[in-house]
Amino acid sequence: MMKRFFTLLMTVMTLALGQLAFAQAPAQDLKHFAGKGLSFDYPATIELDDRSGANGQHLVIASTSRAQIMIVSRYTQINSAEQLAAVRHEVVDSFIETMWQQIHDTDPNVSRTPAQIEVAGAQATGVRLRAVLNNEPGNAEIYSLQLGPRLVMLSLIGTDTEIAATASAWLAIRRSLKIEASAQPVAVAPESAATLSGAAQR
Repeated sequence: MMKRFFTLLMTVMTLALGQLAFAQAPAQDLKHFAGKGLSFDYPATIELDDRSGANGQHLVIASTSRAQIMIVSRYTQINSAEQLAAVRHEVVDSFIETMWQQIHDTDPNVSRTPAQIEVAGAQATGVRLRAVLNNEPGNAEIYSLQLGPRLVMLSLIGTDTEIAATASAWLAIRRSLKIEASAQPVAVAPESAATLSGAAQR
């Protein structure tokens, strides 16, 4: 049930375009992702699914018995506090509300608390949604911050057991995540929520 529930939540991820001792992990056990200014390291044993589109990057990192990690970043270049607030509202707030509604429909006792976590040496703000589904407790954690000229949203979704098994990957990604400054801003055409949701199911 929990697996099916979190699979359902993955379909809303693109609405936004929705700890172990890593320090001791050998470098050869890591892979490096780099594309369109975004880069990070992740364990070689975990699969990465690149679902990026014309408007931004949408990366899903997951494997059997592990929590799902997602990274979403629009190509929109942010040059002011007003732009940051607007993009955060469009990308992050809408995703959190959709996620909250999906979980609440299944578990009305879901809790929602503010949360912070370190990403690339900076504090990312967000929320932690906690629910019990089919007797399996778990979290949906959503964080965001500006890195370089772009907003980045990260999410971690899974049962307590899956999250524990994913701690080293989650830490590796957060520590190494980077956004390089783009020489030329990318123009982003507006897309409806229905279009983005449909893209997530393909």
